[in-house]
Amino acid sequence: MNKIPVGQTIRQAYAFTFGEIGTVIGLTWIPTLISTVAIYFLLRTYATWIESLESGTPPADVQALLPLPLIVLILFLTGMIGVALTRQVLGLRQGPAIAHVALGREELRVFAGFVGVYLLATLFTFVFLLAVSGVAALAASNPAMGPLAGAITGLAGLIGIFLVVFAIVRLGYLLIPAVVVDGQFGLTRSWQLTNGNFWRIVAVLLATTLPPILVSNIAATIIIGPMPPPPAAAPADLAAAAHLWAGQVRALLPHLPALMGINLVLSPLSSSLLFTAAAFAYRVLSGKAIVKAQDA
Repeated sequence: MNKIPVGQTIRQAYAFTFGEIGTVIGLTWIPTLISTVAIYFLLRTYATWIESLESGTPPADVQALLPLPLIVLILFLTGMIGVALTRQVLGLRQGPAIAHVALGREELRVFAGFVGVYLLATLFTFVFLLAVSGVAALAASNPAMGPLAGAITGLAGLIGIFLVVFAIVRLGYLLIPAVVVDGQFGLTRSWQLTNGNFWRIVAVLLATTLPPILVSNIAATIIIGPMPPPPAAAPADLAAAAHLWAGQVRALLPHLPALMGINLVLSPLSSSLLFTAAAFAYRVLSGKAIVKAQDA
């Protein structure tokens, strides 16, 4: 069983990202720009929803349906970016890039894989919530277990979260390189190759995703200023929660263009660190000699 060399994989991801920054930007800027615009409208729609809840008026039909196509578009564009960067890392595409857009079978398979991971995670979460509810009801019905009911439910919830994360990591981390190299759907291949490497993948993910998130949060704090602390007690009902959320959204909306600008600048870096690390890990775990080819 091959193991991911954690330190080497992290170094390779950072070396590629900053050493080939021009190519990274060329491969990602068009889908990143479209995705950023889509995220902007998604957040605006979310703000409208919250304000509708606060006023007691449900959102209109068009507003209710708008997030779905936006989310589908963002997922597809994310897959497009991942395929392009993976091909570059594995040598299936060579040379610099000024701009890149692709709507081929690989992008469609990756999108289908994303949807598959989401559906499987949702199904598992639903089943596990039913099981946790049953455990909680059983514990609550037994007077002797009354003091332990909350602890049992909380522990079961933590186990469920871990299992969902475990499944997403195992199924999705090597999805894109499996599609690009093997021409498969990718989920099964990713599950096979990541066997025995979960914690190594987690270490790589933390090292490649947390720094861009930290930079983004620092920049957002500078632009927005310190947000008010959350209330000590949870809102009593939906109306109170909607009022709290609406206040937070109204404070955020004037800064949304600047926040989207930060996202536009950092997204090529964060995408490259994430997807190139996975490509380097795939090369080690698969043991395959990738056949290089020129790409227009």
